[in-house]
Amino acid sequence: MDRLVAFGCSYTYGHGLPDCIMAKGRAGKKPSKLAWPYLLAKKLDKEVYNAGIPGTSNKLIMDTIINFPFKPTDTVVILWTYLSRHCILSHKKLEPGSKLDNEVSVLPNGNLHTFIGTYDPKSLMSARYYRLLHNKEDQLIMTNHYISYVRLYLEKHNIPNLQTTIKKLDHPLIYDIDWGDLAHNYPLTPDGHIGVEAQEELTNRIYKRMTEG
Repeated sequence: MDRLVAFGCSYTYGHGLPDCIMAKGRAGKKPSKLAWPYLLAKKLDKEVYNAGIPGTSNKLIMDTIINFPFKPTDTVVILWTYLSRHCILSHKKLEPGSKLDNEVSVLPNGNLHTFIGTYDPKSLMSARYYRLLHNKEDQLIMTNHYISYVRLYLEKHNIPNLQTTIKKLDHPLIYDIDWGDLAHNYPLTPDGHIGVEAQEELTNRIYKRMTEG
């Protein structure tokens, strides 16, 4: 059966939905069946592979896509995330017995990942990054590059794809889903993510674009 492969952050993973929330607000161990990838795959009569990563950055989304083991019949939908997020990537695998820094995590594929989210004064790395390196215009430019590069990569491998984002971007490859409407006019989950109704509406908007153009 053909697959729908979805990439994005917690809104793609389904963090905060009734079947994807754990103690202390942590995401569930598995992606939600109430999130748009599962709902969209059902509408398209495809299997779903939800590659969303809660808290991810656009840089990591791009890296995850170009290292993903696609099948020839896959269809890809990408929900790019907040521009402010950043990360430091490494394709080195974790050595047995290694100890991790508090800001370093191991991705599902075994690669190391240092996450830098929104400004956190308690994090020395975050404080240094936002003071010395972060620039909104630079993040916008880099995200536009990620979008263009991913489209070229997927087209080279003949993989149909649709790209959208939670941040309105003036980019010719981005389909605007009106995230502001979804985030402000539909109920949120207790932890602040978009809820069941917004996920259903998001699914309908993406489906309409994919089937009607």
